[in-house]
Amino acid sequence: LVVSSVHPPDDPRIREKTIGSLQTEWDVTYATRLPGPTSKEGITWLALRGGRMARLFTASMLILSRTWDVVSVHDPELLPAALVRSLLGRSTVFDLHEDVPAQMLDKSWIPSPLRRPLAWTFGMMLRVSERAILITVAEDSYGHLLSGSPAVIRNHLNLEGLPPPVSDTSEVAYLGDITKLRGASAAVAFARGAGLPLVMVGRRQPELQRELESIAGSDVAIEFTGHLDHESALARVATATVGVSPLHDVGNYSHSMPTKVLEYLALGVGAVVSDLPGTRSVVEGLPGVAFVRPGDDAAWEEAGHDLDLRRLREEARSGVEEVRSRFAWPDDEVRDVYRRAFAG
Repeated sequence: LVVSSVHPPDDPRIREKTIGSLQTEWDVTYATRLPGPTSKEGITWLALRGGRMARLFTASMLILSRTWDVVSVHDPELLPAALVRSLLGRSTVFDLHEDVPAQMLDKSWIPSPLRRPLAWTFGMMLRVSERAILITVAEDSYGHLLSGSPAVIRNHLNLEGLPPPVSDTSEVAYLGDITKLRGASAAVAFARGAGLPLVMVGRRQPELQRELESIAGSDVAIEFTGHLDHESALARVATATVGVSPLHDVGNYSHSMPTKVLEYLALGVGAVVSDLPGTRSVVEGLPGVAFVRPGDDAAWEEAGHDLDLRRLREEARSGVEEVRSRFAWPDDEVRDVYRRAFAG
């Protein structure tokens, strides 16, 4: 059983990558919220219905069931159920996608006085859980959350889902959820400086869309595609001259590697990215990458004006094979982890 009650059903790390690796060797049931994954080929899908709490309860009951040989859990909210299952002697894998304690410190929906205590509580729960659960992490930098040495399954590229490089249509692309902390306004500023239209591929709140349209005015034409399945999203940004990753220097973003940057480069699209330690440590020196100061819209607009974006794309195009070779999803490593889980 692979289960997530909060991630989008088509979450690439879960649906394409993890399940793609597992279903070559085992029968996989995937439990997730409606409307379910776009492709159900090769899997059994279980719908988690209702609101967030109802889905959490249903998912927890599934995790505790004796039905499954191994359960793969992907939400922080489900860690308590995963821990109970493991203490009952049932094989469980918990995949930590993000630095959750760091994220909690920046979540606006969590009351400020509760953020630090909740972050501490989750961190302690992780350390207790690692004694019973096989924990995997998406980044080397998340290792500090655990006392041991977890298996690192880096969120690299699903090569089968990548379209081939194509000619560009003179636009700037932004891929991923559209939020203030992800630098949505900086993307608009960059497009203004570049004198190019902007396509934003991802979920957004209506009030933020209105704010971005107001910032853009008549200077920047913005296309909001809304959420697209991963394959369609990659195909949409593949025609861009450059893709941007203007994350702010906060919490999890500071030391994590945004997968979208590797996806831009693997498509032959130039990447203009926030100069953050986690990003620089991975892509510094790769062709087609330019760094900009995070959280500074004026700097992003200046970069859009000053950078030679055509040259950046040409450089990225020259490095496609290197990026696809170096940053491929580690199928064998994933299966090795789950073989250990099956072995008990």
